[in-house]
Amino acid sequence: MSISPLQTRTAEYRVFQALGENCGLVLTDPSTGECVFRFRQDFETFAGEEAPVLLALSQELPERQKEMGTTAFLAWIDDNLSNALSVEPPTTTLALDLERTAQALYRRMVNSTVRRYQTHLPFYSSLDIAAGGLGQDRANTAQEWVEAHVPGRRGLSEDLFLVRIHGRSMMPDIPDGSLCVFRSYYGGSRKGGIFIVQRMATMDEGGEYTLKRYSSQKEQTAEGWRHKSITMHPHNAEFSDWELREEDQYVTIAEFICVLEDPPVE
Repeated sequence: MSISPLQTRTAEYRVFQALGENCGLVLTDPSTGECVFRFRQDFETFAGEEAPVLLALSQELPERQKEMGTTAFLAWIDDNLSNALSVEPPTTTLALDLERTAQALYRRMVNSTVRRYQTHLPFYSSLDIAAGGLGQDRANTAQEWVEAHVPGRRGLSEDLFLVRIHGRSMMPDIPDGSLCVFRSYYGGSRKGGIFIVQRMATMDEGGEYTLKRYSSQKEQTAEGWRHKSITMHPHNAEFSDWELREEDQYVTIAEFICVLEDPPVE
């Protein structure tokens, strides 16, 4: 059975500017009133003595939106922001998930100071780079550093990195082309989690990667516990399970944390 196509919606965004630079945005769904804000986290770097004012505004505006409601709030900022902080006219865009679309728009339109593992995470263009750079030099092999607002986390850490996923086996939960956050795997339980696993190359065939949900069965032998079976399950029913045999040489690369940005939609 094929999966349903990803459902898009029309959203509207406004870009905030300060001191001649883009410094944030607000993305809204007019049909529901849902509202997502993104602001620079480095006001002190480029704003000088204006930094405290801009920081206060970035904290005040989301609270004002909650108090006023989205429609009234948007009318208010269109008419009232003009001094330290101004706002550009609204632009429409297609969105899958509002938070993830706001992240993608913000990254495209706002250039902020790179602070490694504080506000930005390393992006790798391929799993080969991510897998090969799990040591101390990983930060130096990143293709790009991306400012990342990771839901549910109070801060970033050095075991996190970004990879763009190519493939449909985990759709609709992980869309083809989405930018995802992963945590390097160094050990511990994998049961029920979604992991990147690499089956190593042999004399007869090349190595393979997969991103799927991990499950296993164990049995006790005279030597102790061992895996009876390991299965990587796709979310998309069009794809088959990926079985890891006892004789396979494989390594667990990283655990999936979340989708950070949806793929571009038209």
